[in-house]
Amino acid sequence: MDYIIYQPTILGAAAENIRQAREERIQRKSEEAAAGLGDMAQIFEKIGDKPMKEMSGIAYCLSADEKNLLIPYMFSQMRAAQEGKADASKVEDHVNKYVTILTESSEKLPDEMVLEIYRGCLENYKSPALKPLYKSLEKNDAFLDSLRRQTGQDSKELMKQFSAGTIAGYFNQLATAKTAITGNYADALEAVGVVKDTTLYNECMVYFIVVCNAEEYRKFKEEELYDMAKDFDEEMRKKLLLNMVKNLDTVQLRKYAGLVELFEPITGAKGSDKYAEIMDQLAPQFQTRYAVWLNQFLITKMLGKGSVADFWLSYASKISVSVHQCGSLMLDFGKFMVIEVVDDNTAYFYEYNYYKENVMPNIIDIDNESDMNAYLGGKTDLAGNNWRRMHVGDWQYSVRDYISKYSQ
Repeated sequence: MDYIIYQPTILGAAAENIRQAREERIQRKSEEAAAGLGDMAQIFEKIGDKPMKEMSGIAYCLSADEKNLLIPYMFSQMRAAQEGKADASKVEDHVNKYVTILTESSEKLPDEMVLEIYRGCLENYKSPALKPLYKSLEKNDAFLDSLRRQTGQDSKELMKQFSAGTIAGYFNQLATAKTAITGNYADALEAVGVVKDTTLYNECMVYFIVVCNAEEYRKFKEEELYDMAKDFDEEMRKKLLLNMVKNLDTVQLRKYAGLVELFEPITGAKGSDKYAEIMDQLAPQFQTRYAVWLNQFLITKMLGKGSVADFWLSYASKISVSVHQCGSLMLDFGKFMVIEVVDDNTAYFYEYNYYKENVMPNIIDIDNESDMNAYLGGKTDLAGNNWRRMHVGDWQYSVRDYISKYSQ
């Protein structure tokens, strides 16, 4: 379906109108709510217990102010049910009746009430109890006209998407198209009528990061992406991983090295069946990107920020990195192996065959860096191609010379 994209001037004002209306209503009703909402809550509860056939008559008896109070009460009850604080079946029955009260009156729904209901839909769109509301609103011309006029949206289509459970994807498509105009996806979401910090807004933002392109990724800080992705299930993390390595090069990925912490549990270690299964879904060049990204993560994780980390990061695309159980960093250059003893700020260099035959078998069971340093410094041959270098003075120059010489 080709979704309708409305004029930016209308859309840009939509979210602001919703916020302003809500803030004004909250301010105006705060004293009344504090003084009488308890009584109104009891009244609404009693109304919910009455037969459905009485709802149309009750709709004509309640004032506009009382209906305005019914809206937040209805949504608060749905949240309580979702959190296990209220009986879900009873709440659903009551909501069906409240919907009838709000939509069956012959009076025109006030614009303020329309916006309040709309915001409630955005905030509680996952609640099954809302389906009767969507169905009723889809047939309520007064509501649809008001919502269309105030938000610039195809309001009937909107209610259909809410009812079908596809509203997040619907808004994502609208916002993605709008991003070319606004220059920012978050702004585009608000421009198409999704109120910031509602449940639906956050859901759209989360969905977006698994499908967006390099330009959009670069607008996020690492901590922002991490916070959005940390609660992802395994399937969503996999989608995010695959999309990021397809859209960002190794230099760009380095900015988000911390996110690899979220991917390690689903990829497993290099060489494992899990790792191969994930990598098989990527073309060779993207497999290489992830391998480099993993190297960047391990280097940063073990060394933090500083000259030592920066030095090894410059070789991240040329090596394979792993972490020994004692906490030392293992840097495989192919022709030689470097063991970075983190706590001692020292690197040991070994010709690969010597490492494989004489070092590797003897460090398998070492479980702390003090013993690792003692073994490497006192019981290995550090002559010839093997070497020990502390990170003092202009250590980078001599290490770079070693790497250049023995990489030939």
